[in-house]
Amino acid sequence: MSDLTVNEITSILEGLIENPYMFYVIVDSDGIISSINQTYLDILEMKKEDVVGRNILDITPSSGLPEVLRTGRMDKADIWTVKGRDTIVTRVPIIKNGKIIGAIASSLFLDMSGAKILMKKLQETEKEFTAILEGLIESPHMAYVIVDKEGYITVMNQTFLDILEMKKEEVIGKYVLEILPHSKMIEILKTGRVDKADIWPIRGQDTIVTRTPIIKHGKIIGAIGHSLFLDMSGAKILAKKLQETEKELSLYRDEVSQIYSARWIFDDLVGCSQEFLAVKSMARQLSYSISTILITGESGTGKELFAQAIHNGSERKNWPFVRINCAALPENLLESELFGYEEGAFTGARKGGKPGKFELAKGGTIFLDEIGDMPLTMQTKLLTVLQEKVVERVGGTTPIAINVRVIAATNRDLEKMVENQEFREDLYYRLNVVGLNIPPLRRRMDDIPLLVNDLIHRINQCLKTDISGIEPEAIDLLQEYSWPGNVRELENLLERAINLALMHGEQLIRMEHFPSLNQKNKDKKFAKIEILDDGQSSLPQLIEKIEKQMIIQYLQESGGNKQQTAKMLGIHSSALYRKLSKYGLE
Repeated sequence: MSDLTVNEITSILEGLIENPYMFYVIVDSDGIISSINQTYLDILEMKKEDVVGRNILDITPSSGLPEVLRTGRMDKADIWTVKGRDTIVTRVPIIKNGKIIGAIASSLFLDMSGAKILMKKLQETEKEFTAILEGLIESPHMAYVIVDKEGYITVMNQTFLDILEMKKEEVIGKYVLEILPHSKMIEILKTGRVDKADIWPIRGQDTIVTRTPIIKHGKIIGAIGHSLFLDMSGAKILAKKLQETEKELSLYRDEVSQIYSARWIFDDLVGCSQEFLAVKSMARQLSYSISTILITGESGTGKELFAQAIHNGSERKNWPFVRINCAALPENLLESELFGYEEGAFTGARKGGKPGKFELAKGGTIFLDEIGDMPLTMQTKLLTVLQEKVVERVGGTTPIAINVRVIAATNRDLEKMVENQEFREDLYYRLNVVGLNIPPLRRRMDDIPLLVNDLIHRINQCLKTDISGIEPEAIDLLQEYSWPGNVRELENLLERAINLALMHGEQLIRMEHFPSLNQKNKDKKFAKIEILDDGQSSLPQLIEKIEKQMIIQYLQESGGNKQQTAKMLGIHSSALYRKLSKYGLE
């Protein structure tokens, strides 16, 4: 161990110890926990400061580590259940100068889909590094190899060297395929994938191998492969079953992912206004967390697009994104859609039952759209699911554990609904862990040119058309409209305009291709003058009244954006400020 460099130790810890499919815990000779990784803490739903310094039996009453401390035995491969999840665990005593000074337990998850994948860097002392390496890396029942980004071996433990019957100097620095011709490590470097549990023979010995890319600052800098030897009775049968189960799950996931997938990413969310960029930046940050999100905003602002982008920016992106519209289904169907049902639960129930949306979203994200329209009785059941993290199918009696992230959205004022007892207060606070409010289009008029160009490109692709662009006067017309239907309305009007342009044999969208907007614009301006002309004002007084009323109306339409208001009025912003002062509208 003394010839390992600090960089090698760091690589091992980053690539192995914080592997989201493994956990470890270290205790001293008295059974007091001295080190534990974030993966284990996530399973226990505890913080590090609540665990380190306490006896292992206080935290995990069924732990086998005290027996390892007492006897000095090594548990090569034991099947152990923690928080209802099966693992293969290895327990090893840590020995120094012939004395047991502690023990370490490390475990490989069998339920890969449930593994939390928020990786956090551990900052451990050199003593803990040594303990981890002596107790885990040099376990005689595990083999490890680490390669750099080019595929050259940088670390291989003695167990692996013994299996290969080679010396360290014959291996370190060599291309991995020279030493292990059938290794899949190069594929890991190229694709960045994680091989969660693969059956792999090494010199005639069956192993369960996990291969993981080592990522730093978003780039793959290497990869690590580690194998657990199954030389215990019945373990080979377990490994085979695991392989078959993983294969079935992969087929199931592929089928589900084709139906339940998220298409939008953050780069697809177009805009340059300060308010929009602030919301987009916050959404990007939220994609790194696991907190429940409540997205609010008017209809057509793109709430689902933000939800999809958050999902695709998260560690759950390779798992399903399942959407359900809470307003589109009657109450009796909503429950079975969300939670599923068992065979015979009701007349017409499918043979064998049916999984609900929460089950289908396992490992991924469930998007509850129009949550404000959910009936009160269903709100109560949803609250229970969010609190207990289990669902129970209609007509069933067995709780089913769920691992999903919940994103809810609404265009309604939930706080007002809570006051009116139309929405449960406790559910509101459970959903509104983090709030994200999408601004309406009238408050981001500067985004219209960017949005129009992006939408024209998308509509061209969809309709197989080749409209080249839009004239500046048409953009001005679009920026004068208040857009009650927001971006969805803009997209619909652009699609209509494209069709009108093509009917006239034109490749450029012009003002006349928006006949409804032109008419509304005329009606609006006429209505302003007609309403204010009471027949009792002199011409200068009437002009001032009209001017003041127009400023007020355009300020309202622009959401208080003075630069946009000046543009809509056709005057310089400095002139607008003078008029605001003149009419007492600051």
